[in-house]
Amino acid sequence: MNVTEYIASGILESYVMGAVSDQERREVECLSSIYPDVRQELDHLSVALEQYTQLYSVEPPASVKAKLLAQLDFDQPQETVVRPMPVDLTTGPTYTYRLTWMVAASIGLLVLLFSFYLLSQLRTNQNTLASVRTSNNSLQSEVRKLKDHQAQADQALALLRQPGLRTLELKGNEKAPQGNMLVFWNTQTHQVAVQVQSLPALPADKQYQLWYMVKGKPVDAGVFEASNATELVQRLNRSVDRAEAFAVTVEKRGGSPTPTLSTLLALAPISS
Repeated sequence: MNVTEYIASGILESYVMGAVSDQERREVECLSSIYPDVRQELDHLSVALEQYTQLYSVEPPASVKAKLLAQLDFDQPQETVVRPMPVDLTTGPTYTYRLTWMVAASIGLLVLLFSFYLLSQLRTNQNTLASVRTSNNSLQSEVRKLKDHQAQADQALALLRQPGLRTLELKGNEKAPQGNMLVFWNTQTHQVAVQVQSLPALPADKQYQLWYMVKGKPVDAGVFEASNATELVQRLNRSVDRAEAFAVTVEKRGGSPTPTLSTLLALAPISS
């Protein structure tokens, strides 16, 4: 490199005046650190520029200083205004985090709603199953009742078909004007049964008792209920080989060895 030509090019004067580009400035600073002549000339130009400035500088009027100080007003504290920098939330890590959170929250909400739906369906199915079981139990109960009723009807029919059967109707007296019942007596097997069609309900500690008359004396034929949900025809556990009449009284539960005549509700003789 020809240092003399570089110095004579005027680049150093432009550098001192601040009229060079960034590339030229870096170039001057680099060459001045390498070549002492360039460094010396650069220092000489800087001193000359400073002397020229001092020689031809103009002192400003005193009024200018006063005006500047009045405008600056150092006595009044200036309020510092801090304005937040605008942040673009549609880009950068914050936006990505928010987007991820929103997606996760949406998925969680969908899972929660689906769980509620499944729970609702499960409860509905459980209620339906419980209803079906209840209906099934009810149907089974009805079937059992029908079977029992059929069995009772078959037993009553078998009883009525037996040879030697006599049927006696007992109607209530003034103490039971609506009372009505049938007494089935088999003169061959000596079995006795009753079918209550209408009798007043009794307290829990009372029962109806059937009596049969032999030579004018009452004999216990057994106790029975005013209504029996399990038996259409109630068989009594007494054997009656002969009888002149049948009567009904109200006795204590379990029966009595002798009839209470004050509670006599019905009496019917047996026609020969």
